[in-house]
Amino acid sequence: MLVEVGYTERRSFRRTKYAVGKAGFSSAVVFLEIAVITFASLASGILYHLAAYGVVGPVIDFVHYGLLTGACFILPFAYRGQYVVEAYLDRSRCFAKVLAAWTYAILTMTLIGFLANITDSASRGWLLVFYAVGLGALAVLNVSLHEWVTRAVKSGLVAPRRLLLVGDAERLAQFVARVSNEGLGIEIASAMCLPAPEDLEQISEAEFRNNMNEAILRGREQAVSDVVVLLDPRHDKALRRVTEGLMELPAAIHLGGWSIIDSFPGLRADRIGQLKTLTLVRSPLNVFEDGAKRLFDFILALVALVLVSPVLLLAVVALKLDSPGPAFFRQRRRGFNQQEFRIWKLRTMTTLDDGDKVVQATAGDARITRIGAFLRRTNIDELPQLLNVLQGEMSLVGPRPHAVAHDRRYERTIDRYARRLNVKPGITGWAQVNGFRGPTLADEAMRDRLRYDLYYIDHWSIAFDLLILLMTVVSPRAYRNAY
Repeated sequence: MLVEVGYTERRSFRRTKYAVGKAGFSSAVVFLEIAVITFASLASGILYHLAAYGVVGPVIDFVHYGLLTGACFILPFAYRGQYVVEAYLDRSRCFAKVLAAWTYAILTMTLIGFLANITDSASRGWLLVFYAVGLGALAVLNVSLHEWVTRAVKSGLVAPRRLLLVGDAERLAQFVARVSNEGLGIEIASAMCLPAPEDLEQISEAEFRNNMNEAILRGREQAVSDVVVLLDPRHDKALRRVTEGLMELPAAIHLGGWSIIDSFPGLRADRIGQLKTLTLVRSPLNVFEDGAKRLFDFILALVALVLVSPVLLLAVVALKLDSPGPAFFRQRRRGFNQQEFRIWKLRTMTTLDDGDKVVQATAGDARITRIGAFLRRTNIDELPQLLNVLQGEMSLVGPRPHAVAHDRRYERTIDRYARRLNVKPGITGWAQVNGFRGPTLADEAMRDRLRYDLYYIDHWSIAFDLLILLMTVVSPRAYRNAY
């Protein structure tokens, strides 16, 4: 017999008479984004043509371009199901994703316009202005929506997702405790306790059907949007009977309460041949992503090396005049899949450590030369690593490679440290532009850096790389702790 568990009182939400539902929220955000993009197209087009030609320009064309670009922009988010309240509550709709989608939208719109031969009014100058204005407007809108959704859910303007929980007593209690602490945008409408899984497998079909009918009736009465089945996954027969029995409800059915789900945020359904699987961790880059990143790295590194060659020449001369020793320094580092390579650096210290013990530089380190201090502070000492990028040993952006001696130490003391080498190391990285650079004298400092490195691996995109490269140049945090 199903027994209702009194958990509903632990979650209370104020609801307004005109609370926005899931479909209404998604539609409103899509409409708002397209409207903002269309307005950005119209405003940038008029302003650019007034400044450049003294005329308003083809206003209707600007509107058409805005609508087309807006349609291209929403597609990636719609495909990934990110027009939902949760995407704004947990801030998974970050600026890097907006930048990637916006860049894709502009490029796609330009390609469509070229193929359709409708690019007469789309000058390159206006496209650059439209790109900048549109990106700024979308960034402001994204931040505003994050703040508004948080307040709207708390005040009841956005209707929460109503859950029916079905499972054994232990997992019900664990799930509700977590939701009570975390759960904005969630309301437990009802929680029903099932017999132990081993007993559930043995009961008659008639008794089981009665139990399911009671759960379905309660779900209909409470107008639930989601059903969460909380059972021990080892009891496959019981799990199958319950999930199939609840399919009469017009609601999404989820399997929850498994600790492994929380350990792997990228969990998703997949298949190998005809075998269906759950992918816990995807490969860092698929073959197309790897090819795109390699092409991106090679072209930009080649151009950058040509542009900075005068700076490198001056640095070499200054180093030779400042202190004895070679201008360049090569040290063993670990790259992709822990393959060792020798990294190129300008020599900034009086020592050339590359053994089993490498002492990290600290503030006021006497080993750092006068010119070396300037080179380290301005990141010029890292520029020779463009050669490593051209050779395919490094990427422009990725987790910074550490001395082999340091890798060996942290692999023993920090969980998942070695995972940072599942991609090529970079000249700059997400951790560095957020201020996590310099000496890591305590394991906690390295854990902070590792957290950002793993975030980069899990959220890589070309747009994310562009953002990090930009922050490397302009962000003050990128120069913090540069000893």
